[in-house]
Amino acid sequence: MKSQIDDKQQKESGTGHSSRPSGGGFGAWLDELRVKKTVRIWHKRQKKAARRGRFSDLIHNLPHASLIGDALYMVGFWAEYAVICAGRTVMRAAAAILSHVGAILLMIIRPLAIGIITFLEDLLEPFARMHSGLRHIRELPEQYPDEDARQIRAEKIQYFKRGTKLYLPLVWNALSYALPVAAAVLLVWVVSTQLGYTYLLEVKVGEKTVGYVSSEQVFDNARDDVASRIERARSAMEAAGVETTDAEWDITPTYTLAVSGDVMTESEVADAILSASSDEIGDGTAVYIDGNLSFVTTEGDHLRSYLDAVKAPYEDSFDFNRRVDFVHDITLVDGVYFLSSIVPYDTVISTLNAVSDPSTYTVGEEETAGEAAETLGLDFTTLQAWNPDLTDEDTELEEGQTLVTSDAQAELLQVKVIERTSEVEDVDFDVVKTESDEYDFGDEVVVQEGQPGQQEVIRDTTYIDGQVTDVSIVKINTLVEPVTEQVIVGTRLESGMVAQVGSGTFYWPVPNYRYVSRWMSADHKGADIVAPAGTPIIAADSGKIEYAGWHNHPYGYGNYVIIDHGNGWKTLYGHMSAFAVSTGDAVKAGQVIGYVGNTGYSFGNHCHFEMYYNNSLVSARTYFPNM
Repeated sequence: MKSQIDDKQQKESGTGHSSRPSGGGFGAWLDELRVKKTVRIWHKRQKKAARRGRFSDLIHNLPHASLIGDALYMVGFWAEYAVICAGRTVMRAAAAILSHVGAILLMIIRPLAIGIITFLEDLLEPFARMHSGLRHIRELPEQYPDEDARQIRAEKIQYFKRGTKLYLPLVWNALSYALPVAAAVLLVWVVSTQLGYTYLLEVKVGEKTVGYVSSEQVFDNARDDVASRIERARSAMEAAGVETTDAEWDITPTYTLAVSGDVMTESEVADAILSASSDEIGDGTAVYIDGNLSFVTTEGDHLRSYLDAVKAPYEDSFDFNRRVDFVHDITLVDGVYFLSSIVPYDTVISTLNAVSDPSTYTVGEEETAGEAAETLGLDFTTLQAWNPDLTDEDTELEEGQTLVTSDAQAELLQVKVIERTSEVEDVDFDVVKTESDEYDFGDEVVVQEGQPGQQEVIRDTTYIDGQVTDVSIVKINTLVEPVTEQVIVGTRLESGMVAQVGSGTFYWPVPNYRYVSRWMSADHKGADIVAPAGTPIIAADSGKIEYAGWHNHPYGYGNYVIIDHGNGWKTLYGHMSAFAVSTGDAVKAGQVIGYVGNTGYSFGNHCHFEMYYNNSLVSARTYFPNM
């Protein structure tokens, strides 16, 4: 055995001769791997066949195996038959549905197809007949070779006449289709072309076109401007003693629609209207004060420089939040104007600088100089500068005395300074209260804390002569939204009842009263409401009865009731003759709680009524001033 192994090793090591292929050790390994795989497959097949054999033997050994087999066969057979029958039924139903759908589609499509075919035949038939006729005309020389050219030409004409007479109805039939289509195409083209136009108004004076404007509003404004210039020129001439007539000032511009032209502004078209209406015009600058035409001057540039010089001391080129303007709206408009309306430049300047009388203040009764300054919103030093006879703030002034409150100044050239400021301010949060019987009456439970918001407020403050004359809010920018505070207010009473928290709006406690003998004062806490004995007393607001009983005090309320309204308010009703409620009861606003009497420290039938907010006494007259 050992020698055989040695021989085998010797052969594998290559010392002896070997009959194996020249693949070497890899070839032998590959062959061995294939053999093992084949053996594994064969073993698997043998095991599977053995299992099938055992299962078959098990089935055959079962009692009534043949009956079970027949039953299973019948189940499979009928199941397969049922599926086949169902499939056939579905196929027949699908075929029937498709047939009906096809018939319906054919009913819908067939008239449409016939209509399209008929339309095409009617439309193309004249061209087909024309093509056939032309071909026949070209073939006539071949059909009549013995005829001369004149006879053939006559035959062609006769053939064309017969064809025209015979097939003219076909041409009209085709035109009945073609003409509506052509009309629709033409309509679309016209509409699309017209919509692309930008319509303008062509302004005319008489028969002469003076320009184009974009809208009727521009035309109306230009016409009003012309009327204003005419009125100014007419007033100037009449002031100079020159007589005028209505006819020479009658300028009536009109307009018509146009689709092209250079658009003009209101001022430009007004200049053009005047230029076309009269030769008595020239270039000038209109001065409008508060929207009214006041002057026309030829020195517009000089006037602009002068107005800028008046505002210059108040301006600060480095402060972008500060702007300077005149109190009166002064606007300069260059244009063409009637020469008769032009005012000399010196006259314009002197009119603008006309000095107005200083403002004054009439002193009231028993007023000091300091009190007068405070009333005027001035500091005493400023008031003293205008009124040197005032020595100090305690100076007693005489009733009716006149104080100067401003310098004499050119009113039309009064300057105002507008300063824009921006401040971040807190925004209060809202408080929403919800009632709940899970908490005792009057208890407040905060379920969500309120948070204030923030907002940026941009204001314009206007100063005239150093005094604030106007503060306006330009814009408010919300930076942080406030958070609403959510509060639950208890309504549960010790008795188990549920009371309604007061609304803060009060009823007069004795509706059928006679009068109020006295209100709250330094030595009296409430209002005495006089009424006959037994008159009903009602709850001023809803809440709970904090106390209903006798007031044990020498100067007491006698039979009295206190109502806690649960919102910081309490009310007291004294000197009752009888009660209609008990301590701990819930009451609604307007509910009867007792009756007018004369108990306790009292001198006649009445109801003593007190109001408290957060335990501080409040006069009922504040809420019932006309009782």
